[in-house]
Amino acid sequence: MVKSMKSHKMYRTAAKINTILIIVMLIGLYSVHLFSEGVLAVYARQQDAFVKLVLDQINIKGDDATADDITAIISTMDSSDHKYWTLSEDNSLIFVKNINETNRYKGFTSETFFASDAGLEFLNDMKLNHVSHDIVNLDDERYVVSGAVFSYRDKEYTLCLLTDSDVIIQENSFLFSKIMTSIVLAVSFLTASVAMVGMAHACDRIENELKESKEHAEELNVTIAKLNHRITRHDMFHPRWNLYEESVLDSFLEGFVKKGVRDFGFTLLRFRDEERRNDFLEEAFVYLNKKVLRFSVLNDPRYILLLFVNEDESQIHQKLGRLYLSDKEIIDTVMAYNEEDPLKVCIGMLAAERDKK
Repeated sequence: MVKSMKSHKMYRTAAKINTILIIVMLIGLYSVHLFSEGVLAVYARQQDAFVKLVLDQINIKGDDATADDITAIISTMDSSDHKYWTLSEDNSLIFVKNINETNRYKGFTSETFFASDAGLEFLNDMKLNHVSHDIVNLDDERYVVSGAVFSYRDKEYTLCLLTDSDVIIQENSFLFSKIMTSIVLAVSFLTASVAMVGMAHACDRIENELKESKEHAEELNVTIAKLNHRITRHDMFHPRWNLYEESVLDSFLEGFVKKGVRDFGFTLLRFRDEERRNDFLEEAFVYLNKKVLRFSVLNDPRYILLLFVNEDESQIHQKLGRLYLSDKEIIDTVMAYNEEDPLKVCIGMLAAERDKK
C-alpha cells in the first residue's frame, strides 16, 4: 500500500513536472520568436540609416541631377535575390533591383508590386522626407522593408530597400542558439513523458536534470544577451564591406568636406588580375577599418583606389605595410591637406596612371 501510494505520488509529481515543462517549452519557443523579431527590428533600424545615406547622396547631386542620375546611384548599391532596391516616380516603378528586373516590372505601379495588405499599409503610411520601416509579405516571402518619399523637380519619388527576413536570421549566430534552445526544450519534454508512463523511480533523476536544464538555460540566456549586444552594435553596412564605383567618389568627398574633414589620403593599387583583386576584397575587412573606403577605378578590374579619411601619411604607410604585396603593386599615394581640393588631387593621380596605360 505504501509502495502504491508512493508510486501514485511519483506519477502525480511526474505529471506536474510534465505540465510545467510543456509551459516552459511554449514560453521558450515564444521567447525565441520574440528574439528573432528583435533581430529584425535592429536590422531594420540599420537599414533605415542606409536608406538615409542614399537619400543624402541624391540630395548632394542637386537640382541639376536627373531621374537617371538617381537610378545610377541606386544601381551602385549591393543587390541580390534577397536584398534589392525599388524606386517609384509618381507611383510608377522606374527601378527594381537591376536593369533586367526593371524591364520586367515596366508599367507596374507601386501598389501592384507591394500587393499585400501589409505592403499597401506601409506605402500609405510613408511620409515625405521621413525614413520608416516595416515587415511585409511579398510573393509568400517575408521582407524587412525600409523606405522614404522625397520630392524632386515637383515630382514625388518613393525609395525602398527590401531584405529577406530569413537571410537576416540565418546569417548570424542566432540560428545556432535557436536550434540549441529547441533541442534542450524537446529533450526535457521527452524525458518527463518517459518518466510519467512508467519510470516512477526516475523522479530523482528528472529533478537533477531539471536543475541542469535550468543552468543550461541560464547559460543560453547569457549567450543570447551577448549576441543581442553584438548585433545591436554591429553596422551591417560598414564601409569595410563595400566596393564603390568611381562615379560616386566625388559625392563621398563632398559629403566628407561638408562634415569638416580636411585630411584625405589616396592610394592606388594594381593587381595581377581580377581574381587577385577579389581575394583582396574578401580579406580587406581584417586589416582596413571604417576610415578606409574602396573604389573601383579606371574601368579596369585590376585597380582599386583606397580613400583614407583623417589619417596622416605615416599612419597610411603603416597600414599599407601590413598588406601582403606579392600579388599587388602600390602605384602611388598622394595626400590632400586642409584647403587642397581632394577631388583634384585624386583625379590628377588617376589621370597620370591612365596616361601610362
